[in-house]
Formats: sequence, C-alpha cells, structure tokens
Amino acid sequence: MDANALTVLAILVAGYTLLAEEKRIDLKLRFSWVDKSVIGFLIITLLYSIYLPVLDAIDLALPLKWLWGFDEKLTAFTAIVAILLYLALKLGGKRLPKSKISDWQKESSHLLRNQKFEQLAFLMDKYHHQFITTFQDHWFDRIRAKLLAPYRPSIRELIDLELGKETDDSSMSSRIKTTLINLMKPFAFAMSYCLPDHSKYKEDISSSISDVFKSNLFVEHLAQTQPLLCAKFTTVGFRADDEFNTLFLKELIANRSSQLYRELRDNQNCSYTGEYFIDESNPLLSFYFKDIETASQIGIWKPIGDYTLEFIKKQKGEDSYYNQPFSHTYYEEEKWACPIFVSIFFFNVMTSRAIHTGHQNDMWLMYIETYVDEMLRNYKPSSDVEASREFPTRFDYLMYQSLDALRDWVGAATYNSEANNKVRLDANSVPIFRAAATLGNTLYSLVKSNKLTDSQYVYYLEMVVRLMKELDASSNKRLSKLVVNNAIKQYEHSSPDGSVINALVRYYARVDHVLKSKESTFEKVVSGAIGKPLR
Repeated sequence: MDANALTVLAILVAGYTLLAEEKRIDLKLRFSWVDKSVIGFLIITLLYSIYLPVLDAIDLALPLKWLWGFDEKLTAFTAIVAILLYLALKLGGKRLPKSKISDWQKESSHLLRNQKFEQLAFLMDKYHHQFITTFQDHWFDRIRAKLLAPYRPSIRELIDLELGKETDDSSMSSRIKTTLINLMKPFAFAMSYCLPDHSKYKEDISSSISDVFKSNLFVEHLAQTQPLLCAKFTTVGFRADDEFNTLFLKELIANRSSQLYRELRDNQNCSYTGEYFIDESNPLLSFYFKDIETASQIGIWKPIGDYTLEFIKKQKGEDSYYNQPFSHTYYEEEKWACPIFVSIFFFNVMTSRAIHTGHQNDMWLMYIETYVDEMLRNYKPSSDVEASREFPTRFDYLMYQSLDALRDWVGAATYNSEANNKVRLDANSVPIFRAAATLGNTLYSLVKSNKLTDSQYVYYLEMVVRLMKELDASSNKRLSKLVVNNAIKQYEHSSPDGSVINALVRYYARVDHVLKSKESTFEKVVSGAIGKPLR
C-alpha cells in the first residue's frame, strides 16, 4: 500500500476523533452487530489487500483472480472509500436499533448524571421521531386486537362469573356462535402469535423517556433550547408524562425569556370577530392551536393557570410591583415580560381558537375569574397612586384585560353570519356559554370587593351593558340573562345578593344613556330582583 492510501487511512482515523462528542456517542449507539459485520468485512478486505504480497510469499493468499481491472492497491482504496461512505450514512441516520435500547438507557443516564445536557438534547432530537411513533398503534396491533376481541370477556360476563352465574347462551344462535368462536380460537391465537410484538420494546422506551424527563434541570434546558421537541413529547403517553407536561409548561410561563413569550407577542393578528390568526412562524402556538384538540387533550391550561395563580398570590403589599402606578412603559414593553398578562393573553388566543373552530371544550377559561379574585385579594395601591386615572395600578390594567377577554369570547356569538357559518356561535356553544357565566361571576367579584373607585365600576359595567345590548340585538338574550344572573349572585343557585344589586343600580344610573333600554335584559332581570323598575 502506497503513501496516498496511508494518508487516507490516517484521515479516516483522525476524522473520527475530531467528531463532536455527541456524534461519536450517536455513532456508537447506533452501531449494531450488522454494522460491525459490514465494517469488519471491509477492514479485513483492506488488510488483505495491504498484506497480499506477504501472503503470496508464504502461500496463504486466496486463489482468486482480479476482475474488472482491480488490483491490491485499487481494492484497498475501494475498501477505504466504502468505509467512509458507510460511516457517513450512519452519521446521517436517525434510528436506534432495538438491540441497543439498553445501551441508550445507560448512556442517557450517564449524560444526565454528568449534566451533559447539550449532548443528551442532540440525541433526544435525533431519535424523537422513533420514540414517539413507538407509542402509536401499528397495523399489527390493530390486527391483533381484532383477532383476540371475541375471546376477551365483556364486563357483564366478568360480573356474572364473579357472582357464580352462567352467561345466557340458551338460544340456538348463541350456542352456534359460541361453537364457531371456540373453533376459531386456536387459529386466532396462532395468527396473533405470528404478528410482531413490540410490547417489551415499548415498555423499555417508556422507561427510558421517563427517566430522562424526570430531570428538572434537563427539562428546563430543553424548554429553552428546543421547546418544540418538548411540545411533541407532551402528546405522548409514557410513564411520567403528567410530571413532564407540568414541568415543561410551567417552565414556559415561569421563564420570561421562553419562546412562549416571544410567540405570543408576535401573534397579535386578530379579526373583528375576535379570532386570532396563528402564524406558521410561531411553531409552539401552531403545534398546540392549529388543531385545538391537541391543546385540549393534554390540558395545556392547567400548568400555566396554576403557576399564574401562585404568582399572583405572592404579589402582596403596597410595595408590590403590581400595586405601583400604571405606566406607559408597562403598556408598551413591560407587560410582555409579565407572567400575568402573558397568561391572560395565552388564554385569549387559546379560547378564541376553540370558539372559532367550533371546539366544544371550555378550555378552563374560568381561570380568568380566579386571576381576578386573587388580584382583588392582594389589591392595595401604594400611596403615590392616582385613583382618578383610568388604570391607577398595574393590577387595575390586568383586571381590565381579564374582563375584556371574557367580553370578547361572549361577544363572538354576535358574529354568527353566513361568512362565519362554520363556527357554532350561539348560546349553546360550550366555551361561549361558560364565558358568559364567568363574565357575570367576575363582575360580581369586582363589585363585591368594593376596592375600586365608583368611576372604575361604572366603566366596567358599561363594558358589560354594551355587550348585553349587542347580544339582545343578535337574538342571544339567553347569554345576556346568564351574564346578569351570575353578576347578582355569589353562586348559580344562591339568592340574589342585595348589596351587589344596590351597587349595580347605583353605577347603572351613571352609564351612558345610549346603552340603556327598558326592554334590555339587564334592566328586566335587575328590576325583577329589586321588585321595581330601574328608571
């Protein structure tokens, strides 16, 4: 073998050592016995070509004739090129051999212990498609389920067996059916046995993923560097999926530099109906909200809502940032780094998406009401706050945003037109129905607290009365009635609260006269509660 061949071989060895650590680990993990056999054969061919003169001299050379112009030098070069190409193909591959799952478990545990998160993240990203598809039903799983279905006892049969009763097979047709099933039983079990069984492989993958995602530090790292990868795993059912989902989604709202904050800020395109357009350039929002069923199935609202509630509870005292005077800097910039505002906006985008796609899940929009309750509980403006301003404190602005979001969701019912006929926008829509009840409850909490100024209460009441006027005009009086009924009661089935009703009557006297009408649902319901006309 000449110097050129030796140079290529040296480059091959040096190239492997210069590979990044994660790529060397990847190559080692995905090198199965088949790969070792192929590389081993090529290396033997290479060595045979190099030492062929020696083997000839001692009569150990194979009695083979060179074909197609090959000689020992060309064969050596070909073996080296084949090794290079094979290794390049392996580096580009993304599938982990089933026989190497135990090696993957050991390696991932080692990387976690040493906090080599960059390397582990690289491997998780490379293998994630294989891991996720492992939990999906395959054709052989569906066939096996159908083959064995007739032989799985029903709940009724199990109960009868437990009670010592016999199943009702007295009729001729039942006996014939039972006989046929028994005759087919050996064939069905034989067929199911011949089908691939990935249950052990699936269990090993589930265990491995659970161990990796139980690491808080790693999930926090992944949420910052590859949040979309985490999002994909939130839809997979593995052992520790609830723990992982909660940790990941809380990290998104807790870390103010997370991708969720950026994407929500970049996704403010909203139509006059209140529907938000989900831009493809925002992968997280697209993943969860393009098909709102994805967000619904994993309950995306709970970790975010729970974290926000805990955050609000900690904002106590006059010195609290949220009890300080509201400023334009907060309106322009600071609100996009505020967990409370971003959480409200998150619910706004999510719930509007549910409403405008006809999804019949309330997405637990009631969190907005609890946000307001906690803000009222901690509401204590500092001494330098001007009570006469539209929004005296940051808490005031956030309470307005909460009420405004609820108003928009209920107001979607007024846009039920031919251009919007794909959406169920009426009082029977679950999210709209729930939003109407929550809007009334929130107004009740605001008035009952008696912590705001009269001008603020008039302002909020005008928002609600204007909405109810639009609902009445669009034949949605049922929603109007739901709003006002919840606004005068502490609970759905409790008696009207006299102190709240009196306060509403007092504030209503200052509402713009253009919004008032004796035929309005608001006046009818409140008049009925106090036993006399409002005006």
